[in-house]
Amino acid sequence: MFWNLLKKELREVLTVSSVISIVAMALIYAMIGKSVGSITEEVSKKLTVAVVNLDKGEFSKAIEDAVESYATVIYKGDNVDEAMEKLKKNNGSALLIVQEDFTEKLTSNQQAKVKVVSILKGLGIMDTVQSEVFKEFLGALEHQMVLTLLTKYGVENPNFVLDPIDREEATVYLSKVLEGMSPSQLLNYLSNRWLIVSIVVMMLIIMSGSTVISSLGLEKENKTLETLLTMPVARSHIILAKILAATIAGLVMAGIYMVGFSLYMRSFEIPASAGIDLGTSVVDYMFVALSMFSTLLCGISLAMLLGLISKDFKSAQTLTFPLVALAVFSMLLTMFKDLSTMPTALKIVVFAIPFTHAMTSVRNVLFDNYSLLIYGSLYNFALAAVLLTINVKIFNSDSLITGVKFVRRGLIRRFTSP
Repeated sequence: MFWNLLKKELREVLTVSSVISIVAMALIYAMIGKSVGSITEEVSKKLTVAVVNLDKGEFSKAIEDAVESYATVIYKGDNVDEAMEKLKKNNGSALLIVQEDFTEKLTSNQQAKVKVVSILKGLGIMDTVQSEVFKEFLGALEHQMVLTLLTKYGVENPNFVLDPIDREEATVYLSKVLEGMSPSQLLNYLSNRWLIVSIVVMMLIIMSGSTVISSLGLEKENKTLETLLTMPVARSHIILAKILAATIAGLVMAGIYMVGFSLYMRSFEIPASAGIDLGTSVVDYMFVALSMFSTLLCGISLAMLLGLISKDFKSAQTLTFPLVALAVFSMLLTMFKDLSTMPTALKIVVFAIPFTHAMTSVRNVLFDNYSLLIYGSLYNFALAAVLLTINVKIFNSDSLITGVKFVRRGLIRRFTSP
C-alpha cells in the first residue's frame, strides 16, 4: 500500500510540466554557456576588413601595414564600391577609409581623418562583437600614431610621456589576495555566475513549492486527502509517502539543475593575470548540489505546511505568496549585498532564511568558504526536520478534518478543511 501511495505522490509532484520546466532551465544554462563561449571565440577570431587608402603618404602606409598585421585584409585600393562588394562577398566586418590629405594634415600639425564603416548583419550581441574589437584596435592604432608623431618632433621616450605611471592592481577578498585583478574585474567575472544562480534557485523553489501546495489544496478540494485519512492506512505512511516523494522530486530537480549549471560554469575563465585558481572541482559541485538539495527540502517542507493549512485549491494558490515573497527577497538580498559586509543583525536574518544558502553557494566554493556553506546546509536540514515534524503532528492529529487553529490575542482563526 505504501508503494502505491508513493507512486501517487510522485505522479502529483513530478508532473510532466514540472520536469519539462526543470529540463528547460538546464538547457537554458547550457545555451547561455555556449553563447558566452561563442562570443569568446568570436573575439579571438582574426577580423576580415578592407582598406581604401586615398592618401598614399607615409602615415597612411603605416596605418595600412598595421591593419594588415592585425586583420585579414581582403581589399587594398582606392575604390569604395569595390571594397564594399568584396566585404559583402567575404562576410567582412569593417571598411577603413584613409582620407587623401591624411599625411599632409599630420605633417602640418592638423587633425587628420579616417572613416570606419562597420558591416552589421544583426543587432544581437554576437553580431556586434567584431565591430567592437576593430574599434579597440583602432584606438590602439591611434595611440601608436601619437607615439610616432612625438618621436618625429623630438620627444625622448614618448611611451613614458604618455603613460608615466604603471598601475599594478590587487584585490583582497575573504583573506585571499588576487594579484593583478581590480574589484571591477572580479565583480564582472563573478556576477555572471551569481545572477543566474540566484534567479534559477528562486525559480526552482517557486515551482517545486507551488506544485506541493497546489497538490495538497487539490486533494482537499476533491476530498482525496479526507478519503485517505478515513481509510485503513497508517497516517504515518501517508505523510512518509508525501515527504519521500517531495525529497525524490528535490533530488531530481537538483540533479538536472547541476547538469545544466556545470555546462554553464565551463564557459567562464578567470583572467590569467590574476595568478589564482577560481575553478570549480567535482567536490565543489557536490557541495553546491548539497546546498541546493537542503534548500529545496526546506522549501518543499514549508510548502507542505502551507498546503496543509490551505482550505482548497483556491486558497492554496493564495498561500504560495509567502513562499514566492521569501524566495524573491532572498534573491535580491544576495545580489545587492554580501554577507561579510552586513550588520550582525542582518547577518542573522539572512542566515535564518534557508533560500539564501543555495544562492550564495557558488560564491562560497569559489573562495573556499566551505564552513559557511556546510553550516548553512546543516541549518537547512535542521529546519526541514522541524517543519517535517510539524507536518507529521498535523497529519497524526484531527486538525486536517476539524481545522488548524491559531490562537492570538483571544481570537481564534480557523482554516477548515472541506
